[in-house]
Amino acid sequence: MKKLFFLTFLIPFLGFSQQLFWYDVFLEVESENVSAVATLVNDFYSTIEKPSDLSVSFSRIPLKGEDFNATHMISMFSPSAQSLADFRNSLKGEKWDIYSTGMRGKVESIRADAGNVLSHVNLDKVGPIGQGWTFKVHSKDTGKFVAAFTKLMKTFKPTGFAATGQLTHGTSNGETMFIYATSSNLNEAFTGGPKNKKEADAMQTFFNEIHFAEFSQSNTRVQITQY
Repeated sequence: MKKLFFLTFLIPFLGFSQQLFWYDVFLEVESENVSAVATLVNDFYSTIEKPSDLSVSFSRIPLKGEDFNATHMISMFSPSAQSLADFRNSLKGEKWDIYSTGMRGKVESIRADAGNVLSHVNLDKVGPIGQGWTFKVHSKDTGKFVAAFTKLMKTFKPTGFAATGQLTHGTSNGETMFIYATSSNLNEAFTGGPKNKKEADAMQTFFNEIHFAEFSQSNTRVQITQY
């Protein structure tokens, strides 16, 4: 599985609209260039104008599958597809040229993915540590997958933000759906499973209901900065 998708969401100031849109850029950075790349990202994204309903975050990816090459990611996230598209289209001009030139030679590879969240809980509890699970799901079963997740969230009570949605652009191995959950710290991330028999039973029911989904991989990101 080459360059498998990994997700990140961090936008605590949004309202509680059901659908959310994201665009992620994945960077493969050698250790000797991490500091320089972090400075370039910060110098650019901290100084450009952004829509009020859009957030940008920069994260590292410390835990991942063996075929996942990206070490860092830049995430753009909004409840408005138009705001996200307008912001992405605005990334040009002199500042962008200086940023892009600076990144050349410091980043081994760059790729991007995009998609949208279809169901979520605890948007006001987005944490700096996030884990994403990706699945291959036929388009005819998308509704079933979302319905099963929504049902699970009525019994399973995550401590942080949790969501499911579609991978709509940029995937390379047939992944179409994701589940994503955040934690406030590493201990919370390690202990984020079912807390009692009722939650464990609900989780098993969820897995039974998404029997048509093929699990691909899990990856974890840790936020460095939010803009």
